[in-house]
Amino acid sequence: MASPLQSLDQNIFSSVQNLVTCGNKVPNSIPSQYAYFQNPTDSTALPGDNIPVIDYSLLISEDHDQQTKVVCELGKACRDWGFFMVKNHGIPEELYEAMFQKCEEFNLMSEDEKQEFKMKKDVMDRIKFALQRFDGRTQSMMGFELCETLLEVSTKQREVMKNLLRGVSKSLEVEESYLYNLADMDMGMDFFAMNIYPPCPQPELAVGLSPHTDFGLLIILASNEVAGLQIQQNGVWFNVDVHPNYLMVNLGDHMEILTNGKYKSAVHRATVNSKTTRISMVTLYGAEVNKLVVPAPEFVDDNNPPAYRGMKYGDYFIADQTSTTKGVTSLDLVRI
Repeated sequence: MASPLQSLDQNIFSSVQNLVTCGNKVPNSIPSQYAYFQNPTDSTALPGDNIPVIDYSLLISEDHDQQTKVVCELGKACRDWGFFMVKNHGIPEELYEAMFQKCEEFNLMSEDEKQEFKMKKDVMDRIKFALQRFDGRTQSMMGFELCETLLEVSTKQREVMKNLLRGVSKSLEVEESYLYNLADMDMGMDFFAMNIYPPCPQPELAVGLSPHTDFGLLIILASNEVAGLQIQQNGVWFNVDVHPNYLMVNLGDHMEILTNGKYKSAVHRATVNSKTTRISMVTLYGAEVNKLVVPAPEFVDDNNPPAYRGMKYGDYFIADQTSTTKGVTSLDLVRI
């Protein structure tokens, strides 16, 4: 986990935003200028009963037939959804609970105490925190890098990421280490954030995180078992059900670029509710910062010319995080 990225401004966390401190009292309504949805029904979504679930224990099984079956399921999930859930991943639920507890403890700190961690311009700061306004209330952003309390979770989760990426490569009918090596993931930049979504008085009008895609290849999310994530498929929104100790995984922009659009970066958003605080833990796994990311030769031919121009991963990261242009995806930066 490494990168010499420096001099990023305070928008660095804009795509993993809305880490919110709820304060002592929830207001009865939100100011009209903070209403994201003009019609309350716009925030609704269909049940996500058909969202794929991947059994990680079978993916890494020595049983060739079982593994092959799950690789096929993984490929279908990547093609049809750009998103899937993972069960039986082997990471103890207690580790995630400990991280959620740490996040809540930070959230309960005074504003003066939080200022000690106020976001600076050096991306290598171990803990970053920033404030802005959301729905008329204070929100805080917090990003962790190389944090000691993350070490055990990070180590175990990175192994899950590597095996998932191996499975994705197999589903593309290339060598299992192909994508990992192509992106120089051993030297890649892992980006971690804890997101806090407190109760909102008018959840049908507000949004916790507006529709977007993520930079990186694979993004792994764990939550405190409070629903709120929605995934878009073919223009239709679906609710992601919560299950004890399931991980949620979406493909990022750089997976779409490397596969020349064969696998799509998932459009998703976060909703809020009026009763319960939702906490999510997000890790974005990406390439080495100086890696020029272009469509891989295996996915380019006369019938499928390159759909994206090359751009260094670090440059894309900075452009994505500092952009003031409102839009769902940063892929337009490199789309041909």
